[in-house]
Amino acid sequence: MICSIISIGTELSLGLIFNENSKYIAERVTDMGLECKYMFTVRDSVEEIVNVLKQSLRYSDLIIVNGGLGPTDDDITRKAVAQVLKLKLIRDKSLDETSLKFIRKIKNKRITERLLRQSYIPEGSFPIKPKIGSASGFRAMLGNRKIIFCIPGVPKEMISMFKEDIEPFLKKKIEKDLKEKGLKIKKSILLTTDISETEIEEKVKEIVDEAKEINVQIGITANPGLTKIMLVAKAMDVIKAGENLRKIEKKILNKLGSCFYGKDNSLISDNLKETIKKTGSNLTISTAESVTGGLISSILTDTPGSSEFFLGGIVSYSNYSKVKLLNVDKSILEKYGAVSREVCIEMAKKVKRIFNSDYSLSVTGYAGPEAENKKIGLVYCCILGPDCYEKIYEKFFQGTRSEIKFRTAQFILNELRKSINERC
Repeated sequence: MICSIISIGTELSLGLIFNENSKYIAERVTDMGLECKYMFTVRDSVEEIVNVLKQSLRYSDLIIVNGGLGPTDDDITRKAVAQVLKLKLIRDKSLDETSLKFIRKIKNKRITERLLRQSYIPEGSFPIKPKIGSASGFRAMLGNRKIIFCIPGVPKEMISMFKEDIEPFLKKKIEKDLKEKGLKIKKSILLTTDISETEIEEKVKEIVDEAKEINVQIGITANPGLTKIMLVAKAMDVIKAGENLRKIEKKILNKLGSCFYGKDNSLISDNLKETIKKTGSNLTISTAESVTGGLISSILTDTPGSSEFFLGGIVSYSNYSKVKLLNVDKSILEKYGAVSREVCIEMAKKVKRIFNSDYSLSVTGYAGPEAENKKIGLVYCCILGPDCYEKIYEKFFQGTRSEIKFRTAQFILNELRKSINERC
């Protein structure tokens, strides 16, 4: 099934807002084993939306449209879809309650009529009630092959409707289609960090052809600090599909080495927790963060049960907090600067002593957009452990401020996982 994603909004086409929706939808669709070949961003124009819809219907089996479903004059997606399908827009009264959910106590006829625009869908289409917000969606079918989903453009509303309505529908359809073809499917997602999409492609290029021969698809999606490898195996029976999947998975993991840290939807902190469990001891961790501003602690505490190993952290963002909270020697800060190997080591030593933990992590660096001598992306990371274990890393991370912070957190947590695993 080939997919097209259409994002509606003049604010998107002008570059005023980052198009998070297309990225999210493409990732979810790919995770389901579907092929997203086309992405369009269209301004609020019926004529232009109609043109893109017609083009998408020519080349795609699945079209997911997001945006333009609200009650304002520039919300014209319904009108454009109805025009392409040559259908009337009709009011579905089952949607009225959600369309009017934010109306004030003092009712105004004109405002009510405007809000009720959200209850109109193309005749014969299936209504999708919103769990969040007031804009309804709908699903239109063209025979048994073509499907159009229209969902809101507000990211949290779009995500809610995709998860609750589109994803379950598509999973059932995929399962049905595979059953008709006599095929079974098995999937897995390999999670990596501190390795680029290009490096992964180079490492697995010989495996790709072998995978195709046994009907295993390999796809790669890259985000700063996290690159995913999607594997989808199809076979006449589920056992064979599983065998083929594991065969390719094993070959890829041999190539990736320690850059691989987990599978499917797990967090890097989940895998750190499992690594600690495997040691059979009650290892503890503490953190001293400067450049990441508490992000490492946040990721660690996203894992249920992290209190078993994470004692706590100190966000020593300023020189003042490094001195007052961590008791870093002021003369070291003055001599080497906050972003230095020497200060990073001191931060790790001090926080380890404060919490009396087995391991401690520290990070300091320049996340930008401005930095001394244009060293944006320069980060020092330190790990201290039992038996005088000490490792210090100098890294140069690319990206925006938030991307550099996430790359740093992912890197040091994976290095800690590796260190504990090696010392088991």
